[in-house]
Amino acid sequence: MSLVEALAPQMLAYSRQFHTDGDMAWAPYVMYFHPKGYRSEVVNTDSYGFRFSNFGGNEYSVGSSTTLPSARLIAGNSVAFGIGASADSATIASRMMAYDTKLEPWLNFGGRAFNSAQELILITLYRHLLPKIDEIVLLSGANNLLLSCLPVRYIQDHGAFYNIGRFYDLLNMKKNGAVDIFSKLKHLARHKRSTHPCNDYTIDKRIRLAVDLTLRHLDGWNVVAKDLGAKLTYVLQPMSGWARDKLCKEEKKLFAELASLARFTTISKEILQQEVCEQYSSMLEAGAKSKKISFINISPMIRTSVKNDQWLFVDHTHLTDDGYDLISRLIIDHIRNDVLSM
Repeated sequence: MSLVEALAPQMLAYSRQFHTDGDMAWAPYVMYFHPKGYRSEVVNTDSYGFRFSNFGGNEYSVGSSTTLPSARLIAGNSVAFGIGASADSATIASRMMAYDTKLEPWLNFGGRAFNSAQELILITLYRHLLPKIDEIVLLSGANNLLLSCLPVRYIQDHGAFYNIGRFYDLLNMKKNGAVDIFSKLKHLARHKRSTHPCNDYTIDKRIRLAVDLTLRHLDGWNVVAKDLGAKLTYVLQPMSGWARDKLCKEEKKLFAELASLARFTTISKEILQQEVCEQYSSMLEAGAKSKKISFINISPMIRTSVKNDQWLFVDHTHLTDDGYDLISRLIIDHIRNDVLSM
C-alpha cells in the first residue's frame, strides 16, 4: 500500500476518472472534462460534469442552478474543483458557504488540470446554464506556470495543456481505413504516459510566459463578469513551497514518495521556491490592478495562518480538507473586507 492510500484514501476516488493519467472524458473545445453524472462517496458530478457543492443539507451545481434566483461561482482548475477533498462538502465552494454571511450558494465551476484558456472557454460554453451571478472567484495560476516547461512546439500561441502529448500522438498516427478518434483517444489516455523533456527556458522567461497567458485570458473573464454584473476576484492558488516554510510530517512522507516515483512531472523544485511565487504574484497583481480586478495572493496568507503540524497538501498542488477549509476562510475574509473598504 502506498502512503497516499494509507494517509489520503480519498485520492483513490480521483485516480481514474479525475486524473490526467486516468480514464479521460474527452470533450470538444476544452479537450477533456469530468465524467457526467458520476457518483461516489467522495466526488459527485451533475449531468454536465460539474461537481456538486453542498451546505446545510442542500446540494448545488451548475447544471441544476437555473431555479436559483442568484448564485456565486468559484472557477479555476483542479484546486477549485477540489482534488484531494474527502467529499463534495469539503471543497472550496462548499466551505465558503460555511464562512460567508451572504446566502446565495457558491457553485463549483472548476475544471481539473485546466489552463487559463480552458477555464475561459468553459465559462463561454456554459454561462447559459447560470442564474444571476453576483460574484466570481477565479482560483488559478499554477498550471500556466507548470506547463511552461513543456517543449516549445507544444506551447505555441495559447499555451500548452495537459495531455497535449497524447493529443499530438493521436493526430500523428497513421490512418488505416476509418479511424474511431474517440476510441483512440481513450486508448492513449489509458496506456500512453508522457515522457516529454522540459524546454530550456529560464525561470524568468517561464514566468513571463505564464503571466502573459494568464492576463490575456483574465481580460476575457473581465468582459464576462461585467456582462453578468458580477464582481471578479482573481486568487493565485497556493503550492506547497509557496504556502509554508516547513512541511508537516504527513507532507514530508507523501512528497518523499512522490519524488521516488519514476514519472514525468511539470513540478520542479525551482517552481516551488517562494521567490518564484513572489515574482509571479507581483506581475499578476500589477496586471490585475491595471484592469481594476481584485487580486489575492493566498500563499503568504496561508503561511501566517498555518500551524506547523497542520496537514494542508496531499501533493504539491492539491489540498486536504483542512487545507481547503483554511483557503475558503481566507478568501471569504478577504473579499468581504475588500467590499467593506470600498
